[in-house]
Amino acid sequence: MENNQFPREIALCLSGGAARGAYQLGVISVLEENNIQIKAISGTSIGALIGASVACGKSAKEIFEVIKSKEFRSVFKYRFFKSYVFELNHSAEVINKIIGITAFSELCIALNVCVCDVVKESALYVDDSDDLKEIVLASCSIAPLFKPVVYKGKTLVDGGIVDNFPVEQLQKYGLPIIGVNLYPRMKHVPSSLFSWLKWVVHTAWQSRYHQKEKLCDFYVSNEQLNSVKVFSFKDLDRAYSLGKVDMQHLIDEYTNS
Repeated sequence: MENNQFPREIALCLSGGAARGAYQLGVISVLEENNIQIKAISGTSIGALIGASVACGKSAKEIFEVIKSKEFRSVFKYRFFKSYVFELNHSAEVINKIIGITAFSELCIALNVCVCDVVKESALYVDDSDDLKEIVLASCSIAPLFKPVVYKGKTLVDGGIVDNFPVEQLQKYGLPIIGVNLYPRMKHVPSSLFSWLKWVVHTAWQSRYHQKEKLCDFYVSNEQLNSVKVFSFKDLDRAYSLGKVDMQHLIDEYTNS
């Protein structure tokens, strides 16, 4: 059996998926362990947060420990107003622990962040700004649960509404692309009104994922992620371990093919 060397430099696309982002950190930890260099990242929502942290020079383990901490939960402020339920605390010190750089130009890895421009009803892809933290937190502001971020006259919310897998932004780098999708296909038949609504949204996303997946040289996801609750901190360790196993398996399979 011939051994193939896995690419030593790659670009990484990270989807949104809230707490499921721990899976992405598991994937990244394996890339680090195998000395595979991430040269460019494109991300939405939690993918933008993790991508920005990695681009700031933080390791997957460092980011994971912060996200698991009670301190991280101070980022979420309960604000039950008419138009939203939560507000992200932009001044929380814990955010500075994982995003300690101000401008995109200072990052050690090229970063592309997807946000949604509410007024234009379209995706806005940001790869150059002097306020990295504001752009990233805007991408994490899941509408309608979180308060939108007003930045330079634009009202911005979670980029996942319009593009939850911004892989196209990585094509300009000419690198092999690894895509990590936190929303794998759902194969069960819905049995309640809520599960049908969830299925409708999920299916609408999947129709786009199918085409985007073809743009990836390597695609990482797992059906077991469907059982990981998006807005819960209880499954973080399981998701992280699952990401590690899947990424290492992908490398081993490619190397031994």
